[in-house]
Amino acid sequence: MITAVIVGLMIILSTKRRRMLLSRLIFDFVNRTEAKLARLYCGSRSIDGLEVFYHSNTKHFSNDKPVLVLLHGFSADKYVWNRFAKRFSSQYHLVIPDLKGHGQTAYHPDDDYSVPSQCQMLLALLDQLNIKHFSIVGNSMGGMMAAKLFDEMPKRIEKAVLIDPAGAKSPFAQNMIDNKLNPFEHEVEQDFFEFYDLIMAKPPFIPKFILRALAWEYINKRAQYTHMFHQFFNLRDFYSRDYQFDYPESMLIWGLNDKLLPVDDFTHWKLMLNSNTLIYEDLGHMPMVEDVKRVSKDILSFLNKH
Repeated sequence: MITAVIVGLMIILSTKRRRMLLSRLIFDFVNRTEAKLARLYCGSRSIDGLEVFYHSNTKHFSNDKPVLVLLHGFSADKYVWNRFAKRFSSQYHLVIPDLKGHGQTAYHPDDDYSVPSQCQMLLALLDQLNIKHFSIVGNSMGGMMAAKLFDEMPKRIEKAVLIDPAGAKSPFAQNMIDNKLNPFEHEVEQDFFEFYDLIMAKPPFIPKFILRALAWEYINKRAQYTHMFHQFFNLRDFYSRDYQFDYPESMLIWGLNDKLLPVDDFTHWKLMLNSNTLIYEDLGHMPMVEDVKRVSKDILSFLNKH
């Protein structure tokens, strides 16, 4: 009897695993198809022994078009930019990396996942691609990376757009650290569904069976995301409210319905940056995914402004 129960449980678990893997394969197929429709190809470069993957619309970077780097947020990957990138391909050479520990770029427990380390990896990638000057658009953690880059090497960056950036040394961040809170750490499926409600006010349609597969993946990567988040979400690398960036060619975008980062963090960034500011009252933490057409048009207008 006990043997039969154990065998039955093994079959059920095996079936669930196959179901989740199949759902993930379907999701990956859709992402790759969208990337092809945006005329993006996948390339990679070895950076200090780590194979770093990226999307681009060209295999040879030349001076005929300016370069635009697109940086995803924590736990996301290069595919979040698929529909956005399609609207920039005719005017820009695009570089859309999977940051360390994200997407196809492998996770290693001994690696450093702080923002300064991610920036070093990105710069090494750009150097290998012979890219000296570029504009940059970053969301969340990617927005903080953009700020770190134009703060330390403003002459290399032509324009920068920060979309709901992390990195404000605010009461919210202090509370997160003091209480060891991590919105990316999920124990059960429901945790992921609640998290998904936080990140977008107007999420694109994704079938429930795909969301369940993504939840399953987050749960399986819990130890990885805990380690990476601890290194990324570190007040040592964050900016205090009285910090002043000396870089005028920036734009700050915020979704007023952002439930992951509070509006107080927007005010914090606004005080630090001498920049253009754009608020979307109906959007959340990932405006460039929630309303691709409107947000890409506004960003393109800013980038093309002389």
